[in-house]
Amino acid sequence: MNKFFTFALLLTTCLSTLFSTSTIANEAPISKGAVCVVDDGFRVVLIEELITGKLSLPGGLIDEGETPQQAAERETWEEAGLVVTAKEILHQDEKAIIYRCSSDSDIIVFDLETSNGLYRIPSWFAPHYGVETEAVYLTEPYKIKSDKYRYPEQLEQLKHWFAKPLESDNKITWVNNLVDQASDIHQVELQLLTSLRASIDSLPAIINISIKMFFTVINETGTEAFFYFLFIVALVYFGRESALTLLFGIILTIVFAELAKQGLGLPRPFVYVPQLQLTQANGFGLPSMNAMLATVIYGVFYLSLKRKQISSITLHRFGLFFIGLIITQSIARIWLGIHFLSDAIVGIALGAMVIVHFSSLQRKHGDLLYRVMASLPFWVIIALVTSGIAFTMQYMNYLYMASLCWGVILAILLSKEQPILTIKDRLVTLFVLLIMVVSARFGTGLLLDSLEASSVTVLTVKSIANLSLILMILTISAWLPRGLNHKKKNK
Repeated sequence: MNKFFTFALLLTTCLSTLFSTSTIANEAPISKGAVCVVDDGFRVVLIEELITGKLSLPGGLIDEGETPQQAAERETWEEAGLVVTAKEILHQDEKAIIYRCSSDSDIIVFDLETSNGLYRIPSWFAPHYGVETEAVYLTEPYKIKSDKYRYPEQLEQLKHWFAKPLESDNKITWVNNLVDQASDIHQVELQLLTSLRASIDSLPAIINISIKMFFTVINETGTEAFFYFLFIVALVYFGRESALTLLFGIILTIVFAELAKQGLGLPRPFVYVPQLQLTQANGFGLPSMNAMLATVIYGVFYLSLKRKQISSITLHRFGLFFIGLIITQSIARIWLGIHFLSDAIVGIALGAMVIVHFSSLQRKHGDLLYRVMASLPFWVIIALVTSGIAFTMQYMNYLYMASLCWGVILAILLSKEQPILTIKDRLVTLFVLLIMVVSARFGTGLLLDSLEASSVTVLTVKSIANLSLILMILTISAWLPRGLNHKKKNK
């Protein structure tokens, strides 16, 4: 009897608990995240997400042990660099609680309007700047297009809330620049860059436009697409060993430069003077990754040419040409307002240190060095190291580098290098690989546009795309020459 009573009591308690929980859930859904609406009555603070490229309100998931208000305040500081107090609830559902938040101090905003009608808020001191946040803006919700906002239904709510001006405690302080917030050396560089811009702008229109077009074109040689092109050229003309050595240099440079940037946390020129920015860039500036990459890439090309034992005069000319490219690329990045001169100098110096060290190893070990860098054990070690860094640091570029490494491992397992002997075969292979890269990148862009713009989705798609692309490049470069040779024999 006692056992039956105990069992009945436990059963009744469980059913009551389930019923109560269900009732509470229907009345007030438990939200996973918390979001802040920080406004001045008719304009609202939005962040541009680094991973998705979309605009959204500052916010995120509620951590264990914190209240929704604390989560909203914490996320706004981490993503936008604003210390706020969460007040009334504007909306709540199972996804997030949206608070209207009040800033504890004036919101500093640059008075320069972007082409999209946005006003930039300086945020380089935010903990997640350059990691999750690309930029922070103040704007009217009606100026935002639905395809540029991460949550279109949320955008409609914002437009409804700010259809008429509201009372707000937040005050906006408009500024033209923040040069006085920069370090002494950067203040001097900003003054020089501003004077240089003014001098060139005063030149005749045809000269002014020509200079801008030249630097814009040169800047394209420092993009991801151009690096793929250089890797393919190295693969076709120097072989897999040299190409994988080049790829290792690129991965090493990106990982090292990003670690240094996040550790130093020194902003780019346009962070202080937004008028200086003439092209897209994100994160911190020192050291210049592009300058370091250019030095490492062209240094590896120079050493690969040296392996071919070409004449000293030709080698000397190539060396001067590569040095000219490195310097010109660095000047272009400075001119476009995305690097300081000191950023470029440090980047070139670090890249030169890598090449000098590698050249020393090449003189000591010769071809053995290249064979090691093209071997399976070497890439397994590099893949494990980069994956560990990506898991620890949780930054997208580390994840993409790790995916490249695993793609190389699969390619080494699936294919063996086939020498490309004739000029015609090299041109055919080069053309096929370039078409494949362009098609793959275009297809990846279309796929991302068709999917939900979540960080996990973007990271997953781009990681798989990087792995698949490097795998296809290496395998096709091995299989295609074999097929061309077989075709010639049949003839």
